[in-house]
Amino acid sequence: MKAHVKADLVQKALAEAEEHYKTVGVAATLRELFYRLASKGVLALTKNDYKKLSDALAKARYRGEFPWHLIKDTSRQSPRWLEERTYYPTKALTEDDLKKVLEEYVDSYSNVSVNPWEDQKYRVFVVVEKDSLLDTVEATVKRAFPFGVFQVRSIRGYDSATDIYNLALELGLVPENQRPVVLQVGDFDPTGEDIVRDFRERLMMLSRRKDIVFEKVAVTIDQVVDLDLPCKPEKLEEIQKLRRDARYGKHIERIRELAGKDPRVKALVDKYGTHEIRVEVEAMTGLKPKEFEEAVKKAIEKYFDYGIYEKVTKPKIEELKRKAEEVKSASVEALKRLLKA
Repeated sequence: MKAHVKADLVQKALAEAEEHYKTVGVAATLRELFYRLASKGVLALTKNDYKKLSDALAKARYRGEFPWHLIKDTSRQSPRWLEERTYYPTKALTEDDLKKVLEEYVDSYSNVSVNPWEDQKYRVFVVVEKDSLLDTVEATVKRAFPFGVFQVRSIRGYDSATDIYNLALELGLVPENQRPVVLQVGDFDPTGEDIVRDFRERLMMLSRRKDIVFEKVAVTIDQVVDLDLPCKPEKLEEIQKLRRDARYGKHIERIRELAGKDPRVKALVDKYGTHEIRVEVEAMTGLKPKEFEEAVKKAIEKYFDYGIYEKVTKPKIEELKRKAEEVKSASVEALKRLLKA
């Protein structure tokens, strides 16, 4: 690639990365940037252009032309800090220091907590197919729904038996009078759809809870159609390999069935062909982050009853706030008496 072309690609990638960070609140993955640039005609949806982008941004970062914090790499595990460190006081606290410490302790002290979900009929878990998107989904959940969810976790494709077992145990922590809800985020392709099936079957097999509600939040065929999401780039030989895969056959059958019922899907098939309708999550999080957030928000709110919150939980919180102020005042007076003693 010529130098001026590389420089132009880096500058356009930088603009997209900054916009993504501003919108989503976390750094984009390389794949999300790739989809953003391809949607604007800067790159083609091919693996060669993906590699071109990867190489150009790696060199740009080494040269200091592209900030490191604007692309995240989740392919490496975090380092473990193992040197032992012990702290010793070498400077006496002043009276002002002691007063500040004690006041902060009184303000932060609590022995009762209230969870906005505790009076609800459901408790929500969000499961992400790809580890690389865990930060993005977590940030999206926090923005979309202020009360959060029980848990957000990645399953890294076909989840391990141990991880499925651990999740089954965690579902058991949901009170019996509430139903666990598992919202899934994954690709719309033969593997992604099969991961949804495999995950649900194994979790149901291992969990003592047989009342689990499952729902796929993204990517769905409706989102592919409504948001005009681009298909995953594949080489011809990879498409031919997919055609020999049993999962691919089931995926095609499902698309054909949907096309027979939904004219929008039929139009998509007529445009791309059934073998091309495969969409990655990054196409949605990278190109349509606001729509992805709205889908997450809508899915969570479906299982949160604001009426119950206003009538039952909120009055409980207000009463605890009132008592907390009384307790703080009493604690401050007790502290004053102690300091005088």
